Amino acid sequence: QINYFANLHCLHTQYSITPKKIINPTIMVKEGDSKRLLPAAPKDEGDRGHLRATILSAYDLPDNAQPSFVSLSLLGKDVQTGPPNARHRESNSFKFVSNEKEGSRNGESSGGNEVSISAPLELLYKEAATVKVLFENHEALVAKVNLSSTLQINESKWLILNLEPETVSGKSTSSELPEKSKDGTDQHPPTVRLKLLLSGPYRAEIKAVVSVANSWFQVIDSTSSTIISVTSKMPLPSAKFFLVPTVPLAAASVVLLPILLGLLTVGLPFFLPVLIILLAVGATALVGCSGLYLSSSMGRETAARFLQPIMSTFIATSSGQKLLYETGPRPSPVALSETMLPDDMIGQLIVSLLIDFIGSSSYLLPGVGESFDLGWAPMQTVLLMAMYDKQMPSLKYISFIEEIMPFTDVLPSGTLGWVRRWSPLVFEAGIKKAEEMKMIPQLSPKND
Repeated sequence: QINYFANLHCLHTQYSITPKKIINPTIMVKEGDSKRLLPAAPKDEGDRGHLRATILSAYDLPDNAQPSFVSLSLLGKDVQTGPPNARHRESNSFKFVSNEKEGSRNGESSGGNEVSISAPLELLYKEAATVKVLFENHEALVAKVNLSSTLQINESKWLILNLEPETVSGKSTSSELPEKSKDGTDQHPPTVRLKLLLSGPYRAEIKAVVSVANSWFQVIDSTSSTIISVTSKMPLPSAKFFLVPTVPLAAASVVLLPILLGLLTVGLPFFLPVLIILLAVGATALVGCSGLYLSSSMGRETAARFLQPIMSTFIATSSGQKLLYETGPRPSPVALSETMLPDDMIGQLIVSLLIDFIGSSSYLLPGVGESFDLGWAPMQTVLLMAMYDKQMPSLKYISFIEEIMPFTDVLPSGTLGWVRRWSPLVFEAGIKKAEEMKMIPQLSPKND
């Protein structure tokens, strides 16, 4: 990527004129957006999406071919740039720069080196855009870009597209591209260099979650600022004063701790409900305090350092794009699970054992714990379908029945699916290893 942008810089310096406005290709994200977990989406756009293209250059074109403009075609709409602003000194390459006078109509814009097409995001996301370089003799070179597989919504991307002669009914409308230039050297394929941005709104539920989260963060930040401003003016006692209540409490805790442990060991069956209630209260308090910390500005920065790589990886997937944006039907729970779960042997073994452990944990409270299975049964079934449905379609029925029925959690459905998927490969590797070991004595030299 560094070499590519260096080549762009060299290309810029070799043109015969200097444009008034220089596009800096290294600026991908606006300042202050680097800590965002989700890309910024346009506001108040309804379901409208926009495909914006910034044409930088058309490079290594056929000899003596003068481009008139570059067009972008999608969904029956066609927009075009202005003519090139500069020609390369040595090769037949041209640069397009922004023109301050640009036309705009019905959501589309033409002129300069920036063009855009507007349509419902669901329609844009499924289509392939056509980039066409048209010449003065009405011939054309074209390239196609599949938007769903190439772009991420609301993320700019620089591309170098190979151009090919335009074909109509199987016949080329352009002359054949020469394999060698006039000086006999190899001719590079013609390319167009551009930046594409497919923008669109979040789904309604995602937009609501983002709005509520932002409002909550504003309340927390305002409250934190007020507390800090008030406490900063209050005189704080010395740390030595805190030793007065701390020392007696610490001594009492050390003395009473063995007694409490002994009572819990002897009367565990009687104290178990109380212990569970205390653990639940403690867990609730821990979750609440953690939530308040993560809602603060410092907590959000800490969480972003760990969550940003995970969120970026998830958003880059097809399921992530479909979950966040109005691109069509929402992804199924199985599709989302397939995106997040591991697909290697060791990773799936760990997840399978964890699933079986959670399913059997209802035996900690016989009778009462069975109600937990009502919520866990569909979740376990979805996870096992995501990992093993292709190899063992019947596993989803086995998993749901053994989890929803009482006193059947002892069946390890997750481990069963793992054995069905990976045992043939393990046995095959073991057989090959045994055969290799049998061949060793035959290959070794015989003693006289």
